[in-house]
Amino acid sequence: MDDFITVIEDLTQLFQELIQIEQNKLEAAKKNRITHVEECMNREQAAILKLKGLDRKREVCQEALGFKGHTFQEILSKTSGEVHDQLKNQFNTLSHYVRLFQDTNDSARTIIEINLHKVNNAISNAQNKMALDKANWGGQI
Repeated sequence: MDDFITVIEDLTQLFQELIQIEQNKLEAAKKNRITHVEECMNREQAAILKLKGLDRKREVCQEALGFKGHTFQEILSKTSGEVHDQLKNQFNTLSHYVRLFQDTNDSARTIIEINLHKVNNAISNAQNKMALDKANWGGQI
């Protein structure tokens, strides 16, 4: 059970790191700092690879404990006493950070989409102006 709890703690720590990355990405996106957004995305990709490894480790630990394919709630329902209380606290903490990550990620994605929409509009307006200028000059541009 100790290995399983350690994996949950590691997952919680990783989500805390991901939240920081997402907050940095959100701030960079708000300021249109594209290179900073890209740096954050690269750090995010590395963290996601680490997340996949930790999730695999979690699956192995769960299987060793006889909880293969069980949700955290199902695991809690099959534990009691101090182990139950410790797992419940760990699961609640992890769940909190996962939700916070998702909220921050959604905000960053929205800002990036808004910025992309602005860029597309600017390009479209520039193309329309060029077409209008060309028409006004009789195609001599």
